[in-house]
Amino acid sequence: MTLKNFLASLLLAAPALAHPGHREEVHAHAALPLERKSLAHCSAEFNEPEFIKRTVEIHGRELARLRRSLGIEVEENRLRRPKLRPRDYISVSRIDHKSNKTVSKGMELSTLFSDSGACMLMPAVDQGPLYVQGEEIRKGITNGEKGIPLTLAIQVVDYKTCQTVPNAYVDIWSSNSTGIYVGVQGYPGMGDPKDASILKGTTLRGVQPTDSHGVASFDSLFPGHYDGRATHIHAIVYLGATKQPNNTITGGRAAHVGQLYFDQGLITAVDKVAPYSSNKMRITQNTADFLFMQGANGDDPIVRYALVGKDLSEGLFAWIRFGINQQANKPVNPAAWWTDKGGVMNPNGPVAQLNGGGGGFGCRVREEI
Repeated sequence: MTLKNFLASLLLAAPALAHPGHREEVHAHAALPLERKSLAHCSAEFNEPEFIKRTVEIHGRELARLRRSLGIEVEENRLRRPKLRPRDYISVSRIDHKSNKTVSKGMELSTLFSDSGACMLMPAVDQGPLYVQGEEIRKGITNGEKGIPLTLAIQVVDYKTCQTVPNAYVDIWSSNSTGIYVGVQGYPGMGDPKDASILKGTTLRGVQPTDSHGVASFDSLFPGHYDGRATHIHAIVYLGATKQPNNTITGGRAAHVGQLYFDQGLITAVDKVAPYSSNKMRITQNTADFLFMQGANGDDPIVRYALVGKDLSEGLFAWIRFGINQQANKPVNPAAWWTDKGGVMNPNGPVAQLNGGGGGFGCRVREEI
């Protein structure tokens, strides 16, 4: 049996743990998808000099900003072409996504951004049980939380046309250094289920628009691990949404829902640094995470990254490319909503259903056709 057939049979036979304390249903179509939805076919477009130049300039400005904050100047120089190639989850897990270049003054920034990575759409993962809808548009989402600084740049492209998608909104959220998601009350393992103050938190949650080259970036923190899942960050890409006077978005549709991951070696190094080192929850390896396996069979959902300074504690700059279907309209059922008065639990959301015994649970894996 081939690895692909083995995983397909596994999809039909076994549930996947996507969050601690609860098994999440996994679904797969009996038929093969109508088309492959990775970004490998976009190689020519991504190799266009102007495309490379603009991507390098945007990511380069972000890295330069971070480097200047440490008193280091970085210059932008010549460009190199990226390489795109099909992968499987085992080979992806063995790739070292850290830049092999020393980040220094006068360096050639294109050597950092020559391979932006690509999250394919098949299969897609819905928002999971800890999504809060209505978070504010903001670049800095740490709220003073302690941890290793992580600036994350996500480039959004149309997987059919290979063109960048400007004016989209990217919504991300992740756990803190000790593996806790702020903003949702009552989920097992995520703080005191009776403590309503957790609903007032917005740490490591936020929304950013994509610029003219399809790039949105966030100043966040490296997420902590927790039992049952590999270390990851969630993301939703909204199209057609409207910015409101209160700095939130409404309307539109979720064209892509996914998760991005990190090198296992990087996670190991981070877990040795305080406050991550105080996290005693079990670590789940990438290759033991079913959703990682699905996302990494055919493409690479692990971010590329570089150290901002000389030491890991000074922060990371990471980048990745999302391929989206602009015609898609993914269902979104948040655990809570953010309002002017703070967070409000969704009585029909996945956490409420879990606690109320309604039988429903909102995190599933499915193929798009």
